[in-house]
Amino acid sequence: MKRLIVICLTSLLISSPAFCQLLVESNGNVGVKYDDVSTIVSNFTVNSPGDSEITTYILSDDESQNAGMRLTKLETQGASGDYNMGIRSSVRNGLNDSKKAYGFYTHVYKNSLTECSNGRSYGIYAVAGNSTSGWNYGVFGTLCGTNNGAGVFGSSESLDGGVNTQGKFAGFFHGKVKVTNSVEASAFNVSSDYRLKENIEPVKTGNIDDIMKLNVVKYNLKQRIVDVGDTATIPVSYYTEDSNLLQKTHYGLIAQELQEIYPDLVYEGGDGYLSVNYMEIIPLLIKSVQELKLQLNDLTNAPEKAELRTGETTNVTDILSSVLLYQNNPNPFTESTIIKCFVPEEIKRVDLYIYDMNGRQIDGRNVTDRGNVSIAIEGGSLDAGIYLYSLIADGVIIDTKRMILTK
Repeated sequence: MKRLIVICLTSLLISSPAFCQLLVESNGNVGVKYDDVSTIVSNFTVNSPGDSEITTYILSDDESQNAGMRLTKLETQGASGDYNMGIRSSVRNGLNDSKKAYGFYTHVYKNSLTECSNGRSYGIYAVAGNSTSGWNYGVFGTLCGTNNGAGVFGSSESLDGGVNTQGKFAGFFHGKVKVTNSVEASAFNVSSDYRLKENIEPVKTGNIDDIMKLNVVKYNLKQRIVDVGDTATIPVSYYTEDSNLLQKTHYGLIAQELQEIYPDLVYEGGDGYLSVNYMEIIPLLIKSVQELKLQLNDLTNAPEKAELRTGETTNVTDILSSVLLYQNNPNPFTESTIIKCFVPEEIKRVDLYIYDMNGRQIDGRNVTDRGNVSIAIEGGSLDAGIYLYSLIADGVIIDTKRMILTK
């Protein structure tokens, strides 16, 4: 038969014959301020029979108490070792690949299905300070061993069990990350592997006209007040008053204006404010620069514009307008095709240029004949795809057409 050892510290604290302040089971399990009806299943428990899977179990059910447990470690100058620890938690040995191990697990969650409108919950609230300058950390996480993972993992998903980081990181965040001040980094790498993309198509034009519509402005940031709840009595500023973000002049675009031209580059946050994806403006600028470079190449490679000979009254514009470029035939083609054009005798120099869809010039020919001219294009050395060809007469682009090569 199990032997119960009941120790009543004082009869004044006993509210009933079956209730004592300290109860010790015959197997050594101890309960504090607990009745002797239920069997204690934790090695040490307060206000509860405990849990068979938990060594120490403390139940705080008094609504007048602000904390379930408080541990205070007094400052000691002569403590052995390099550290003073309020709580030290370790999980070691015996773990297999299917188990999860938590050095410290905390769960703060409102039981009611309705959300609380004025409360706050913190899984961990940590404060540090007044130690050696530069060595104060509210939360410190480090990754040890040789396997992948993260020193700190954050998620915006409810009860997220984590994801495979596929690398070693100081911090890994599963979800959106927002910072109210500047971010400093040696480099910003944006994921751009083609294996992560679909519906890939080349940007056919940089739309230099749209780029010219962008209104580049300079501005200063407004100070904002952070919403910290109804219980706050002192307003909290979004930026510190000595912040460089407030003091410096900034340069950029107005999101509402950009939205009219490139709506895919503008996002709306949960606070209703708009943000701009500046990174993806860069490819559009690159494409526009490529187009301008092609035009510059054409002008550089062409001779000076035709000048009227002495005593000649022919209008140069009228002469250029009579130059014609025709669609190649056949189109599409597999082996060869013919490009025809008409060049008046008055034109001094004519060139035909062929480009791929990335804007690279792959062929260039000087047209020496005048009148109706036919130019043969062989497709054997070219890859299947879409190509552009332009006719330049006396430094002026006459026309540009598209031809298709199939294999």
